[in-house]
Amino acid sequence: MKYSLLIFLLIFTALPTLADEAEPVHYAYANYLGSGIYRTTGQNASLISIPFSYNFDDEGKTTYGLRLPVSVGFFDFDLPDLELPDEVGTITFTPGIAVNHQYTENWLFESYFDAGYGRNLTTNRGVKISSAGFSALYHFGSPDYDSIWANRIYYARYDGNGYDAKDAYAAVHLGIDTGLPLQYTILGYQFQPRVFATVFWYFTEVNFISPRTNSADEDNNVTLTNSLEFGFTLKFSETIGYSWAGIDRLGLSYRYSKNFSAFRLLFSFPI
Repeated sequence: MKYSLLIFLLIFTALPTLADEAEPVHYAYANYLGSGIYRTTGQNASLISIPFSYNFDDEGKTTYGLRLPVSVGFFDFDLPDLELPDEVGTITFTPGIAVNHQYTENWLFESYFDAGYGRNLTTNRGVKISSAGFSALYHFGSPDYDSIWANRIYYARYDGNGYDAKDAYAAVHLGIDTGLPLQYTILGYQFQPRVFATVFWYFTEVNFISPRTNSADEDNNVTLTNSLEFGFTLKFSETIGYSWAGIDRLGLSYRYSKNFSAFRLLFSFPI
């Protein structure tokens, strides 16, 4: 059911993409950018991120788990013909460890470390990827409008595997997610509509067009120093699918900055 849902959403939201030696949105960051249709200076790339995870223990103030996110990217996707892509263009797998600590009733601290690999199947080039981050989440609000304030800082980098390419960035991420006093049921699953807004500040510019190599054309690069995102999600009362491979939210958002915009599909907590 999970994968049928992903294909359904991909068909009805993806835009045409351009296959090129320059990678339109560098796939190494796919699991940190999130699912979406990314547009940069006229180019599109479709990325689907599946946030697999497994918790060892949900009891106690400190819990541990595995992060197993997988992302795939598609090129040459033509919406008017409603045809699925002929092949996957990129794939990224960045397993990691997560440690969460419930400091007080309202404050939750989260941390993670990932190390994985990504490959562009159209150029047969791969990159080694690593990332780490820390978050503080504050739960507040009234019974009708429960809210979460998120504060995050994280770092991600990639290095070419056998060729000269590397890049890295660090970011601060602040956002608020608020639930509405509504409950609906569809196909036996109860859900709550929620809205959110978030902003990103990047300590170092993020490269979204091509990996930084000695031969890269600097005119093709689009770099970011900040971005803003807002959207909505449907939060399900129970996970759809398996506990380690299901979804607990479904939503849509829009992220934008100078020379950059993205419609994002959401399958987990958006901020």
